[in-house]
Amino acid sequence: MDFLDVPTVLKVSAVFNLMAALAWLMLAQTFRVAPRAARLMAAGHLLRIASQGCGECTAGWPLLLRQAVPAFGLLASVTLLTLALRHMLRSRQRVHDIAWVGGLGALGIAAGLASGSGLAPQLACTAGVALLSLLAVRDLVRGIGGQLSPVVTACMTLPFAALAALSVGHVAALLLLPGWGDHGLDGEPPTPARVVLWFVVTAGITLSLIALLIWRVISRIQHLTYRDPLTGALSRRAFEQALAEAQAQLQRGHGFALVMIDVDHFKRINDEHGHAAGDAALQHCVRLWQAGLRAVDRLGRLGGEEFCALLPLAAPQDLPTAMAVAERLRATLAAQPLHWKGVELPLSASFGVALPATDDPRGESGLARADAELYRAKAEGRNRVCAAPEFHGLAAA
Repeated sequence: MDFLDVPTVLKVSAVFNLMAALAWLMLAQTFRVAPRAARLMAAGHLLRIASQGCGECTAGWPLLLRQAVPAFGLLASVTLLTLALRHMLRSRQRVHDIAWVGGLGALGIAAGLASGSGLAPQLACTAGVALLSLLAVRDLVRGIGGQLSPVVTACMTLPFAALAALSVGHVAALLLLPGWGDHGLDGEPPTPARVVLWFVVTAGITLSLIALLIWRVISRIQHLTYRDPLTGALSRRAFEQALAEAQAQLQRGHGFALVMIDVDHFKRINDEHGHAAGDAALQHCVRLWQAGLRAVDRLGRLGGEEFCALLPLAAPQDLPTAMAVAERLRATLAAQPLHWKGVELPLSASFGVALPATDDPRGESGLARADAELYRAKAEGRNRVCAAPEFHGLAAA
């Protein structure tokens, strides 16, 4: 079909990459959405325009330039897209592997150009693109595989997997088909099928990263909705929802305990050192407590310096285990003071532990009993754990 001739598809691809670059720049500069990743994406799209070639328009270029621009441009474009993906995933993995693949690929291209070979630069570029694509697939699987459904994960990794497959196929053609590496060097345009495939893969990668960005924004909104912005603990609303879910599971024999926590003499910290020190103290407490809890445990901030932990239990009446956890949290905080602007601020907290009632769908009765034990711990001298109803307070060591 005439509208799918190679020059037309190349122009459409160039326009698409240009519009995508402008859109990513707008996200970075105007809306400040993932700015670093968005800038990398914009640069990758602009380099893709330079690397895709335009058939007859390069026929008059020197041979060295006709080889260098597509090879370096494509490798740099995919390197930037892979870096953008890792930034968008907020991966803690360092970028040494990407830098090594991109750097070795560039060295291979340069060495091939210096030797006068028409095959070596293409091999180095395409092999580098294949490896970078596989790194992107691995990063996506690790970054979203446990948080999104297998179908969604597969759809988002498919464009990168397709790019890897195309690159491997191109490497095989370069090695096995005589004269394959000479295509494009004499001004001959690429085949329509290849141009269309590359355009589809490029568009797919862009759509995949847009979907990833949307997921990241949604996750951020959910985090702001369900997390306390200061400490990172669950918000009161999120904790109440978790408590209601735990109460529903209680009918099926899945027990839990509630541990009410209140930081001792918190007002004194604010009065003597300022509210910034108070905020730092709350963050310090939550950081220590979160480190001492399991992944299935839930810690929520109910307001001010008051927190509550929801501890799933192996046995519904296993109050001693809940008390042991509370005592460990108490001792950890007491042993690790906050260091604030050169001043050591000792911190402690009081704990009240209670089991829930089965006829209490919202968990209000269990919270009230745990709160009563918390007040008893404070009345008995603070920095201790009290439990209801069978157990008595554990005095601080």
